[in-house]
Amino acid sequence: MPRALRHAVRRTTVLRIVLAAALIAALLLAFFVSRRSDVRNAPLVPSGTTGMIVLDLSASVYESAFGPTLQKMARQGERAGLVVFSDQAYEVLPPGTPGRELLNYLPLFAEGENSTTGTFPPNPWSDFRAGTRISAGIKAAHDSLTRAGVHRGSILLISDLEILPDEVLALGDEVGALRRDGIDLRILPVNPSDEARHIIEQIAGKSAFLKGDTETIKQAPDKGSLRLAAPWWFIVAAALVVVLVTVNEHRLARLEAARR
Repeated sequence: MPRALRHAVRRTTVLRIVLAAALIAALLLAFFVSRRSDVRNAPLVPSGTTGMIVLDLSASVYESAFGPTLQKMARQGERAGLVVFSDQAYEVLPPGTPGRELLNYLPLFAEGENSTTGTFPPNPWSDFRAGTRISAGIKAAHDSLTRAGVHRGSILLISDLEILPDEVLALGDEVGALRRDGIDLRILPVNPSDEARHIIEQIAGKSAFLKGDTETIKQAPDKGSLRLAAPWWFIVAAALVVVLVTVNEHRLARLEAARR
């Protein structure tokens, strides 16, 4: 090999190794980003989080509204714990419970097959139902996530949002605690009055509300946003692959020696 070409050969070899390593890294990034992307239709539990459902069992809520939501989560395989509340709250299922476990509770929120009066089968919460303390339900879910050592948690509140004036301050404190701990709050209203919805919007923000209702396929609050529509990390990884391939073709193309 001519001595004049040795330096060029070493430089080309090093560049090929660097580009190959960079391409492998970019492909791995695209692979792992794609695996984390949630392709389900409007997941109720945000992707990458451990969810808790907070179910309002106060006397003002009609039980049949819960069925479609629980069925949706079970069908999509979403993992979530369950907290029920009225004046008080308690954990029914811990964080990370497979969605299929929610199916065990569906019969409690469906009218009996032979019912002609719209009555529901007896359930363990019959004596539990009274007023609405949303703050108690959120606190119980927050505590469950904390006990489980969850780093990225989320809470789905299903409620008619009817609260008494003395509950506003307590709820504001709990929502503030969620934000401090980086826990996402989503709200699925169950036939709320305009006044009740307005009050909760002032506390939690409009962006927390799911679009749709319990009888339709819900749309996540960020489903129509550019952030969810465009998987930026995947786009970055794909663009990086294109750039590296282009550099490879431009800088390391085979040299053609002209014949004399």
